[in-house]
Amino acid sequence: MNRNFKLLLGGQLVSQVGDKFHMIALALWVLDTTGSTAKMGAVLAASMIPSVLLGFFSGAVIDRYSRKLIIVGTDIIRGIVLLLFAWMMFAGQVDFYFILALQVVLSINAAFFDPTIPSVIPQIVDKSQLGRANAIHQGVYSFAMIGGAALGGIAVSTLGYVWVFALDGLSFLLSAVFESFIKIPSASPEKDKRSFTSDIKAGYAYLFNSRPLLVVLFMVMIIHFFVGAIEVFMPVIANTISDNGAETLGLFQAALGVGILVMSILLSRFSVSGKEKESLFSSVAVMGCIQALTWFIDPENDFALAGYTACIFLWGAAMIRAAVSFKTLLQTHVDNTYSGRVFAIASTIGNASIPAAMIMFGLLLDYIEYSNLLPTSGLILATLGLIAFTLFKEERKDSTPCDQAQKGESAPEPE
Repeated sequence: MNRNFKLLLGGQLVSQVGDKFHMIALALWVLDTTGSTAKMGAVLAASMIPSVLLGFFSGAVIDRYSRKLIIVGTDIIRGIVLLLFAWMMFAGQVDFYFILALQVVLSINAAFFDPTIPSVIPQIVDKSQLGRANAIHQGVYSFAMIGGAALGGIAVSTLGYVWVFALDGLSFLLSAVFESFIKIPSASPEKDKRSFTSDIKAGYAYLFNSRPLLVVLFMVMIIHFFVGAIEVFMPVIANTISDNGAETLGLFQAALGVGILVMSILLSRFSVSGKEKESLFSSVAVMGCIQALTWFIDPENDFALAGYTACIFLWGAAMIRAAVSFKTLLQTHVDNTYSGRVFAIASTIGNASIPAAMIMFGLLLDYIEYSNLLPTSGLILATLGLIAFTLFKEERKDSTPCDQAQKGESAPEPE
């Protein structure tokens, strides 16, 4: 918890709480003004698709230019855009297409901001403390997810849409103030004379010549994919086992968030450096086993609600243990001159996997009972975790990826 890391956390907490306000207000505003769930889906797509597409290239920018300038600049842009949006909403000049444009701009900024944060953490935190730092950072995100969602609903009902969007804009500007005081060492002391296209190619060469790195990114995809699946399962289960589906779904969401927060706190205090590989694959296997255990829960039983709530809590705890592990693995074993490109790809994979899972499991649930699909998919998840563990092998590298990339050679596998 050095000064630079505290400043980063402070900025993240403020902006992420504000962001939760924004997403809740946006969803409610679109539904209130248009009454169309299709348009709501279009807005959500606009908030995600640009970030996913740019993620294949944004990492080269992160590795090439000042990371501090990127995180401060993108927060300033988002703050100004949201304040302008609040003003136009106050003036009555906002329509659905303006909302789409707003989400595209915010998504473009996220494509650069989101991968920069995990790339910066190894530059301001000692290597032996990366696991704890990632857990603390995840804990801040979890707190914002729980507290921001609760406060966002209250803020919309008491302050109105205009003030909520204005507060979100101010939160990004305040975050930029925190971040402007962070001292971030240069990722690469010597200026690289390669072209931007060469940087992109070198990043993919570094990635595709490393089986361990590809395995970890595969696990990133799997983890996010099943996060999307759980988001689909929860409302289906809630409506099946309860007369008040909305209230039960709220309980499930709270259990998931609390599981994430509790595990984040535990890892921030007791995380052991060097055990990330075992932690990643064992956590994924545990996630699958927890889903498989739901096979023994009878939806008609009075204890079904307690059983599913407990499983969701434990699943969230195991999921965040896996997430902290893969971030730490990447930060520890990827050369920092390539980390922007690697984390941009990881972010893209994760962002694309969640909606893909929602679509796939949404279709499957039309034909298969959730009580069969949930445990069966859990067994598949556990099996994938074990297979990935056998494929993961760490090898020492004889020279740095940067050296080989400058010589025109293929990048080696990271340690």
